[in-house]
Amino acid sequence: MQEQPRPASRRWARPHSRRFLSLAVIAALFLPPAAESSAQTPQTPAHAQTAPPNFVQAASRIVPAVVAVSCRRVLSSYDWNRYRELKQRDRGREPQPLPELQQRSTGSGLIISADGYLLTNTHVVEFADKITVTLHDQRTFPAQLIGADPLSEIAVLKIAAAQLQPAALGNSQTTQVGEWVLAVGNPLELRFTVTAGIVSAKGRQLNVIQENFGVEHFLQTDAAINPGNSGGGLFNLNGEAIGVITAIATETGYDVGLGFAVPISLAMRIAGDLMRTGKVARGYLGVVLRPVQELEARALGLAAPTGVFIDDLYEDSPALAAGLQPADVILRLDGMPVTQTNDVQAIIAALKPGTLITLEIFREQRVLKVHARLGELPASEPLALAPAPRPAFVNVGISAENLSALDELSLKQPWRHGVKVTAVARYSPAEQAGLLSDDIIVAVNRKPVPNTEELAKQLRRFAPGAAVMLAVSRAAGLYHLFLEVY
Repeated sequence: MQEQPRPASRRWARPHSRRFLSLAVIAALFLPPAAESSAQTPQTPAHAQTAPPNFVQAASRIVPAVVAVSCRRVLSSYDWNRYRELKQRDRGREPQPLPELQQRSTGSGLIISADGYLLTNTHVVEFADKITVTLHDQRTFPAQLIGADPLSEIAVLKIAAAQLQPAALGNSQTTQVGEWVLAVGNPLELRFTVTAGIVSAKGRQLNVIQENFGVEHFLQTDAAINPGNSGGGLFNLNGEAIGVITAIATETGYDVGLGFAVPISLAMRIAGDLMRTGKVARGYLGVVLRPVQELEARALGLAAPTGVFIDDLYEDSPALAAGLQPADVILRLDGMPVTQTNDVQAIIAALKPGTLITLEIFREQRVLKVHARLGELPASEPLALAPAPRPAFVNVGISAENLSALDELSLKQPWRHGVKVTAVARYSPAEQAGLLSDDIIVAVNRKPVPNTEELAKQLRRFAPGAAVMLAVSRAAGLYHLFLEVY
């Protein structure tokens, strides 16, 4: 089976083939065994009337650096055998065991060293009991999984082979939108297929990596990518790898001109750690982020939507130690403008624990600089969030009451007072903003609201149509809601 490029919400798919994977990541495609083929099937995008002459030269340099990856997984038949055993014994028969069940998947890989190290995608190999690699010259080798990083979708394999041709590495950071690129891999088990397109966009975030600290900063291309391409290479016309193919956006599981690759700079940073220690040591700031939209910008006093909003902080995090606060807006990180949450994630993920970073933030109409020393991302997600809040009242569509002593005990520092939401009117600004019954509003536009009288006073200050930020405390942590008052 071919591992497909992984689909997300609108069906982002991972392009590797796998018979034993049924994720919505490039939907697993079940196929009968296909004949091995090394024929190239170059494709030209619809917008290209004539292919530049250097496609042939680039392809001849690229293809030997790409491999086909085949994975097998032995499925546990215990539950099914146990069921059959009980049924047969009920009927007075001697139970017969089932034969061993196996699932097969295929993907692609990229040679990165002459001594046998390869890049591929985590979702290609993560469930495999046996991994086999086939080179362009048809030599086949068993592969060892050195390490896999689910937060970036990068995995490293090792084969004991000589005379390997590693891929030349390009600079994904200087790659420009509109550049010609070639995608090489094993789509639909048609080995070493080359397709052409352009870089359609950079820095894409798809939410295809289902991890809270997932790093998504994909290159987007319209080069044809299909199930089985996962782990293959995206190359520029100098024959240099600039990305590792990982996902497609599709409703059908097949190419519609929306393919995505992990930038090679990030992939090699991850691979270096995996090759040295088998795991990735990545920087950790400890913030919960969200984009700044037009409503948030108005409520915060920003001239235009820009930067990344800090919704909450993790306890005992570098961010908390540095003095960052909920409702701060990060404008720049180490001098680089940030406009999306994945901008921050990608920069932090590329840095080692212990690195000192400088953040330029917007707080209460002022631009400040904050220095933070990165920690190491915990092996498991930190569960405890630092204190947090959210909004409401008559001109926003809620009813509320003062907190009981028990309610106040449930609040975390520094919050010790607030107003409890008892009802939210349908179709109201509060409902549209996501306010819920039993939420505790602790601040309006950063000003604490210790009781219902203060909440009413704060909300009366706003004219109809004004944008307001509510800090709300829930069991899961602190939230910030943005709404327009009636």
